[in-house]
Amino acid sequence: MESMELKNKKIIFCFPYRGAGGVNSMFMRLASYLHNNNYEVALVDYTDGDMAINKKQDIELISYYDDKEVFIPKNSILIFQSMTPWSIYPSLKIHESTNIFFITTLSANFYTVLPGFLRNMMYEGETIAKLFWNTILRSEYKKSKIFLELIEAKRSHAILDSDIVCNLQKSMNIKLSQPRILPLFSLDVEKNLFLEQSKKEKNILTLGWVGRIADFKITILNRTMSDTFDYANKIKKEINFIVVGNGEYEEKLFDTTSEYFKITRISNIKPSELNDFMLTLDMLFVMGTTALDGAKLGIPTVRLDYSYMSIPKDYKYKFFYEVKGYSMGERIDSKCFQKGNHTLEELLTIYELDSKKLSIDCFEFYKSNHSINKSFELLLSYIKDSSLVYEDILKRKLNKSLLYTLMKLIK
Repeated sequence: MESMELKNKKIIFCFPYRGAGGVNSMFMRLASYLHNNNYEVALVDYTDGDMAINKKQDIELISYYDDKEVFIPKNSILIFQSMTPWSIYPSLKIHESTNIFFITTLSANFYTVLPGFLRNMMYEGETIAKLFWNTILRSEYKKSKIFLELIEAKRSHAILDSDIVCNLQKSMNIKLSQPRILPLFSLDVEKNLFLEQSKKEKNILTLGWVGRIADFKITILNRTMSDTFDYANKIKKEINFIVVGNGEYEEKLFDTTSEYFKITRISNIKPSELNDFMLTLDMLFVMGTTALDGAKLGIPTVRLDYSYMSIPKDYKYKFFYEVKGYSMGERIDSKCFQKGNHTLEELLTIYELDSKKLSIDCFEFYKSNHSINKSFELLLSYIKDSSLVYEDILKRKLNKSLLYTLMKLIK
């Protein structure tokens, strides 16, 4: 696809998913921004999916079904979150000449894993994963690696941050010589709303988490809540920790309370109401797009890291503005991990001493590095330079996996 005229193509973001999540938000925002700039766009989602429900009314929806064919217009650019190639949504009917582009949000997007108790350990991309990649999953691992090399060679691949690049290179033994970084973003901003609002009484400190309670997030969320519980009881200060979100791991959520530490659970907040909710918080503990949502308002934001396994005892936290390489969540166990600077107690002490400076630092860092306008221009330049078509995947037979087909039938 050589310098194609993008406005003659329909740009389609595909992520059929019923729960709330960062990929949904990213795709909806990109679609809206492109639409507002006179590009033809559409979203592929279940009719009751998160994007279908929360998208702007004038954005086209292509309804996805598990049990019948979903046709993608020929003259289009189809954008996916990266995945193993045989995982491309099976109901889609894609013409061979359709342009395809992938955005990698986690290094694990390319990892071949087994279901069951080994799944989370394999998502680490370390010794256990490599053992299976070199034995019973050898064929699938090879296909996934060929796929990654293909989309890199075709310049049809963007990666959200340098931490993901590092982890992919180390885990999959591959060299990404010219990775295209697409910093995660939220909306453009003009003023710091956190500093503008009148603050509530300070007797109670209100902290919050917003996000899916998933396998790689539950460990750091529980660690944060446990550390906050210890701090509240140590200094005898009332803290209310609000957890917004649901997911398959919510039954494992930390639930110990005390005279000084309370937990408030909220299942879901509409995207249109998210800013107002966040502005009720004193500090936000999050990862992914939600870290950007908080920082853009000037909320003192702690950008959390993630792990599929337990969190090390010596884990240190990072304020949003201390993050390197645009990462909105680093895998704690990886060789690429950049350690933080603060214990939980130190974070909250810094907040108590100068919450205004924390707010300004988070807000200004967001404006300089993560506005949607910057990422929008980057994405357009990457797509213009890309050349992958669906036929490239088909002729290499990367979209088929006998092993995973058999596992699905057995299941």
